Amino acid sequence: LTRLGARIDTRGGTAKMARFRTGWPATATPQVRFHRSAKVQYRYLEAGSGSTIVFTCDPPMTIEVYGPLVETFATRFRVIVVELPAMGFSATTPNYAFGFRETNDDLAAFLRAVAGERSILAFSCAASLAALDIAARMPELATHLALMQAGGTEAFAIWKAGRDPKGILARPIVGQLAMARMAPRRMPQWYGLSVGRKEHIPHFCACAERAFEHGAMWSLASAYQIYMRQQDELPRPRQPILSIWGAADRSHPAGNAHSLARLYAGVSTVTFDDLGHTPELEAPERVLAAICEFLEPA
Repeated sequence: LTRLGARIDTRGGTAKMARFRTGWPATATPQVRFHRSAKVQYRYLEAGSGSTIVFTCDPPMTIEVYGPLVETFATRFRVIVVELPAMGFSATTPNYAFGFRETNDDLAAFLRAVAGERSILAFSCAASLAALDIAARMPELATHLALMQAGGTEAFAIWKAGRDPKGILARPIVGQLAMARMAPRRMPQWYGLSVGRKEHIPHFCACAERAFEHGAMWSLASAYQIYMRQQDELPRPRQPILSIWGAADRSHPAGNAHSLARLYAGVSTVTFDDLGHTPELEAPERVLAAICEFLEPA
């Protein structure tokens, strides 16, 4: 049943790849590009020059809301923003199954081909698990980790239970069908819960609504059921780690704040009391300053 549920989220992937390359997702935002890996056609944006920093879109966010971040960070970095497999407009092949190692290996292939070695991984939320795993197993790909709303596997198990208290998304097939029906209607509630600076909510909602109209994906149920089934805590990567936390995010329990610093030794932390789940979007200039200070301490 779990495999069948995942196929609901990956069905028609080949047709989606062709449609996304030539339709609205290819033209909606300047500098959008596509990269085809073994299992995913990644939609990404690249701008600026210098050391490479890679951000992952946290669905239902798509590249369309990252303009201010890209403009801010491109003054200092070569910026790459990528939509995750089966999220946004990163369509997958039918044999993609949302496996933890499978997903991370494919994402690592994207990093190797597009970002190159020695990048800064600025991954968000559950994608931080991918950053930790990739950095530990393929250390040449990353020099530093600057992670937003991040945690270990136990922290995300707590988060997942809180976001799905009735276990609907955790049920194969039922979860995928429910998510497909609820996703467009769930956005205002999600942003109201997760965003700290409320003035951003109308823009975030409008961008997400427009993306869903053009076929954007939010395969949260499959991610819950398969990718986030990982239980063992990951080994600490050798790279320096910065944990960035938006304390106004009510979608994460307060006890999860900077749980990476409790899990691993030597993790630096920065808290923004007035920012929420995506501090890098709510105040990119402040997050840029925090990351620069992390990279070049006085």
